[in-house]
Amino acid sequence: MTAQSPSRHAPSGLSSTSFLSAIRLRHDFLHSYGIVISLVLLVALVTVADPAFLSLANIANMLGQWAPAGIMAVAMTYVVIARGFDLSLASGFSLCAITAATIAAQGSGTPLAFVAALGVGIAIGCFNALLVCGLSINPFIATVGTGFILLGLDIITTPNTYITVEQAGFDRLGAATWHGMYYKGMLLIAFLIAGEFVLVKTRFGQYLYAIGGNPEASRFSGLYVRTLTGVTYIFSGFTMGVAGILAASQLSSAQAQMEPTIVFDVIAIVVLGGTSLAGGFGAIWRTAVGLAIIATISNGFTLLGLNPFYQGIVKGTVIILAVAFEGWARRLAAARLAKEIATEPTSPGVDERTSA
Repeated sequence: MTAQSPSRHAPSGLSSTSFLSAIRLRHDFLHSYGIVISLVLLVALVTVADPAFLSLANIANMLGQWAPAGIMAVAMTYVVIARGFDLSLASGFSLCAITAATIAAQGSGTPLAFVAALGVGIAIGCFNALLVCGLSINPFIATVGTGFILLGLDIITTPNTYITVEQAGFDRLGAATWHGMYYKGMLLIAFLIAGEFVLVKTRFGQYLYAIGGNPEASRFSGLYVRTLTGVTYIFSGFTMGVAGILAASQLSSAQAQMEPTIVFDVIAIVVLGGTSLAGGFGAIWRTAVGLAIIATISNGFTLLGLNPFYQGIVKGTVIILAVAFEGWARRLAAARLAKEIATEPTSPGVDERTSA
C-alpha cells in the first residue's frame, strides 16, 4: 500500500510543503510568544478594572514586592535549563535572612551581616551541588532533603521567635527608594538583565543549553557537565542569600519559615515563562514575563479587593496549564520531526532494504 501524501490533507490551493510550513510557523509563534500575548491581555484586563494598576507607584511596588522571588527565579532558570531542580529555596531563603538579622542584631555591622548571609547561601548551593553532581543523587530528592535539613536549622536557630534588628541602615536596601523606585526593585532588574546576557552572550550560557539538551553528547564533546551543572546550584544558593538579605532588610527582622510558599512562586514564574522542565530550553526574558504575570495576578487581587486565598487556586491552575502546554508543544514538535523524516525522499541509488 502506498502511504497517503500529506497534500491530501492540505487545503485546496496549498501544496503540502506550504501547508506544513504554515502549521510550523503558527506553532512556533505560539510557543515563542504566546506567553507575551497572555501577559498583554492580562494587563489590559486588570487596567480596565482598575486604571491605577499602571501607575508608576504601583509598578515600583510590584517590582519591590517580587524582588526576592524574581531574583531566585533567575537562578532557578539556569538550574532547570541544565536539567536540574532546586526545592530547598524556601528554607535556604529563611536561613539566610536569619543569618543576616542575627549578626546585625548582635551589634556587628550591616556589611558583615550581608556578607555572612551570602556566605550561607553559597554554602547551601555547594552542598546541593555536591549531592546532585558529586554523588549523582536525583535533584528533586537531594534538594528536598536539603530543604528539610535547613528547615530544622531555621527552627533551632529561632524557636518561634522573631529576631529584630534596630541597627541604623540595615533596612536601607530592602525598604529605601530612589526617585520612587525601591533599591531591591532595581536589583531585580539588574539580575534579569545580567542573567539574560550570560545565557545568550557567553559560552557558559551556551554550554548550559547543550547540557540540558543532551548531557551525554555534551560530555562526549568535552564539556565538564558535572562542574557546569554544579555552578548553577551554587548560583541558586547565592540568590537565596540575596533574597534573604532583602527580606530581612525590608522587615528589619527574621524568623523561621518566613515565606514557606516562596518556592512555589519561583517555580510558577519559571514554568509559566516557558522554560522546559526537561531542560535545554528557556530564557531569562521568559522568566521576566512569567514574573510579570504572577505579579499582575497577585496585585490584581489586591487592587480589586478579591479574596486573597483564591490566589493559590489561580496560581496552581496556571502552573498546570503551562506545563500541559509545554508537553503538548513537545509532542507536536516530535510528531512534526517524525513526519518530516518519513516524507523525506530516499537518496537515489540506495537500496530500499537498507534505507528502511
